[in-house]
Amino acid sequence: MERSCAKKEEREFGIGMVHEGIITLRSLGLTAEGWEKMKDDKELAKKVVELIEGEKEIWLERIVARERACHLAFFDQEFDLTAFAQTLKKYGESKIRFWQKLEMEPVFLPEVAMPQDTNFRGWKVKPESWFWQKIAEGRILRQVGNKLVPIKEVRLEGITALIDTRLKPKYDAGKQMYENDNLLGPIIEDLRRAKKIAKYEYGPKSSRFGVSADEWETCSKPVLAQKLGLDESQIRLEREIEANVIPQIYLYMSRKDDGKTDTWEWREEYFVGRGFRLDGGDSVHGGLADVYCNSSGSHWFYGSFRPLAVL
Repeated sequence: MERSCAKKEEREFGIGMVHEGIITLRSLGLTAEGWEKMKDDKELAKKVVELIEGEKEIWLERIVARERACHLAFFDQEFDLTAFAQTLKKYGESKIRFWQKLEMEPVFLPEVAMPQDTNFRGWKVKPESWFWQKIAEGRILRQVGNKLVPIKEVRLEGITALIDTRLKPKYDAGKQMYENDNLLGPIIEDLRRAKKIAKYEYGPKSSRFGVSADEWETCSKPVLAQKLGLDESQIRLEREIEANVIPQIYLYMSRKDDGKTDTWEWREEYFVGRGFRLDGGDSVHGGLADVYCNSSGSHWFYGSFRPLAVL
């Protein structure tokens, strides 16, 4: 009799569901007697299934709730996060947890114009005047397809993204490292050993420092895309406005103090042409306000990079 009940249970709810039910109910303190009762009580079994399904969505609800709170604190308004939740659900909890172990956190950067004179509640530090001047002159470019086109309006674009939550390190004669860099450290070390990117003499071979913007594009980006399980077209560097506001929106991340460290990072935008990329973030030159440019092929022991993935 007990065997037939067990078989019937497996047919109706599935072996996996029964297993999840046992785990969930035990975590809630349900006794063995309670589990036995559930096998013969269809109403109770139905409630357990609903409970399990509800538990499955808690990870998603927590991310969405946190995102809503961050938006409210910075923008002083809420945004529709339906598409954000749907995107995360499409990739699934397992994939999200995998990315989080690499310290890549899913966020939603709402579609909002960010002109210089905008006064959002949390926007305490804006890019310096040089940036806005060069935007107005049409000299700051972004890649669209295979072409570079001038940026006419500074804005966030309503994207679900994975962002690197690590704090940009303080300068230490080139020895500085991003903490627990399981995201890029192994990739960079392998590329240096294979002599695909320039060697680095000031610190560990796994350091993000001393990598040119060109080496990021041609060597590091394709390998990172494969590691994250995404298409290469989904991977890029942070744009200047993103790198500026992310530490000010997501105050729970260690990178909220990015503006206090005296190193800089490459940006996604180009300056005038492909020979120069924007960079910024050096506390010596204004922290989060700092924006300038450098040769795309240059290597710096106080310059590094930070990827972003568009989901």
